[in-house]
Amino acid sequence: MKSKKLLSLLLALAMVMSMAACGAKTNEPPATSGTPSETGAPATGELNWPTKEITLIQPWSLGGGPDVITRQIASYSDKILGVPMIVENHTGGSGTIGMNDFLEAEDDGYTLFCCNGPLFSLTPSFIDVDYTIDDISPICGIRITEFVILSNASSKITNIQELKDYAAAGHTVKYATTGGPGNDSYTMISALFALLDIPCEAVPYDGGQEAINALVGGHVDIAIGSPPTYRDYVINGQLNCLGTFIPEGLDVEGIGHIASFKEQGIDVEFTGMDYLAVRSSVDPRIQEKLREFVLEVYADPEFQAFMAGMGMKAWDSDAAEILSMIDSQTEAMSQYIPLVQ
Repeated sequence: MKSKKLLSLLLALAMVMSMAACGAKTNEPPATSGTPSETGAPATGELNWPTKEITLIQPWSLGGGPDVITRQIASYSDKILGVPMIVENHTGGSGTIGMNDFLEAEDDGYTLFCCNGPLFSLTPSFIDVDYTIDDISPICGIRITEFVILSNASSKITNIQELKDYAAAGHTVKYATTGGPGNDSYTMISALFALLDIPCEAVPYDGGQEAINALVGGHVDIAIGSPPTYRDYVINGQLNCLGTFIPEGLDVEGIGHIASFKEQGIDVEFTGMDYLAVRSSVDPRIQEKLREFVLEVYADPEFQAFMAGMGMKAWDSDAAEILSMIDSQTEAMSQYIPLVQ
């Protein structure tokens, strides 16, 4: 009888301990997958990405250098990632309209942005913006923006001195820019004319190709552009290169060496760039997969031939190099912004 009572007591005690253990487990916080936006660490478990179409927001107009290159990159997405990548042009506001649309999208890695340095180093000095560099994570560089000042060959202006002589003869120089204040091309060409004391009038366009088309059509006297937009026109004799903001000058296939303004004794220089970015809260594993995708595109011989055909090379920089260059741009712009404000 005593043994039965003892056994019952032991069974009851075991049940109480088991219930206590269950209660303790219920009070523990649930396990989390640890998304970067919540914990700052990569999510655990298998990465199931991508499973749907990817959007690449392009803040510049159709036909310009960034647009042409990003569309070529996007064309590889089906083959490499297994899903299509669609480029959408959200133009205006010196790139800020596209930036705002990009930042309003979900941080799930399905929205990329074609960014440039001046959106952080320059634009906030002219336009009130609601973003900072901490909102984005650079994925990979696209290109170095090699700005060149050009004239229509029919104008007989072939160098900076002839441009100064043209202005000294009483002409107000009309020049095409991609965007207005807050845009890098506008700032650099305006700063150049301010340093040269040339009377001028800016005529803004939405993109680099539109600006070059205006110059070819004789609607403006001067334009600023990068190789993809002007190269063929220079080769066929329709446009002249007057100089570049790249301090060491520029060598373009089919054209040769384009002297820098530094080499011509004018104290103005600027090196721009375009790069792909996602929101900073996107899973780092997705960021890495996107970078691997872009680098695989850059390694493709056909893509390399495509870039060479535009007189350019892909810029495979990483986030650290891009952010460092933005810092350098910010310092340089502090010298030029007062000239155009």
